[in-house]
Amino acid sequence: MLTVVMLNWARPHYALRNLHLYASYGIVKHVLCFNNGAPLIHPSYLPKKCVLVEASSDMGVTSRLAMASLASTEAIFHTDDDLAVPENTMRALYERWTNAKSSCHGLYGRVAYPTYKFGNVFGPVEVVLTRAVVCSLRVNNLALSVTDLFNDLPAKPKGNGEDIILSFAALAASKKANAAYPLKATNYPECDDVAIHKTWSGHLEHRKHVVNRCREIFFGRQTGRR
Repeated sequence: MLTVVMLNWARPHYALRNLHLYASYGIVKHVLCFNNGAPLIHPSYLPKKCVLVEASSDMGVTSRLAMASLASTEAIFHTDDDLAVPENTMRALYERWTNAKSSCHGLYGRVAYPTYKFGNVFGPVEVVLTRAVVCSLRVNNLALSVTDLFNDLPAKPKGNGEDIILSFAALAASKKANAAYPLKATNYPECDDVAIHKTWSGHLEHRKHVVNRCREIFFGRQTGRR
């Protein structure tokens, strides 16, 4: 079984829908949701599998790693509130993870060498987005343990690039590539209006800096950049 970890900030309707959806899956032991936005709902109205943490102010996206560290399962499924992942897809990612537990297995891969680029890629990859990715609790906690080393990089939202940190933690732990698969998931409509890559012009350049910092931290490679 696995633990689903989801962030919410500005899509409460879809977040609540996903809490109920993922709680209905047999493969899911718990659903942990960290809400960085307006209050969602009283916990008594949620399925028993769900744990909701309401922040009084926005703690940033590394809160997903902190939330996941509380999981009671070895496998973690990180996801966002802007898409729905079918149980068959979640199970497929989980099965692939069981054969390579130190790697990240997700739906949205990114090219990170020689420079970080937008656009989905599949197969062996360095970076897998936390929109939909299975990783181990130990890899999650390794990523969490170094997040303070990125605090000097100005980011919107706070902690932007946590998926890159998680991916490089897995690369360091496994000494193998992560993997992205063209499996089914449904993007919710009208979610792009708050997507950070559309609202912050510095998004791409920032993520390049995060990649460079990850290479230095996890592999001791001096990039000569921030």
